[in-house]
Amino acid sequence: MSIPATNRLILAIQLAPTQGWADIGPIDPSDFEYSEPFEVSARIMDIDYSNHMLIVLESKVYVVDLLIGAQNLKTVLTNANGNPILFSSLSQGQKVMVRGMKLPDGRVIAGELVRLSLSTGN
Repeated sequence: MSIPATNRLILAIQLAPTQGWADIGPIDPSDFEYSEPFEVSARIMDIDYSNHMLIVLESKVYVVDLLIGAQNLKTVLTNANGNPILFSSLSQGQKVMVRGMKLPDGRVIAGELVRLSLSTGN
């Protein structure tokens, strides 16, 4: 059985290693073609550590480390001073700045996430 070229590409993306990071579901290359820039500074409404996903302004934001074709798409996580941080250091109520792309289905892939406050009250 022969698999059409477009299906092979989708299959390759679904099977790409995620290194234990977010299970965001299948991504079609056209999703990036039709994505929109996303940038927001707001508090984390909710956080799912096991899926590297957080809710910011009611948008599902995914912190990723994906291999799509030959391109590695990895979220850069830093504090306000530009120092690297771990996803596990984030918590509900902290203020963050997220830059990335919003896919046509509403999922946000974070290219950069900056923790702006350490506490939930700043």
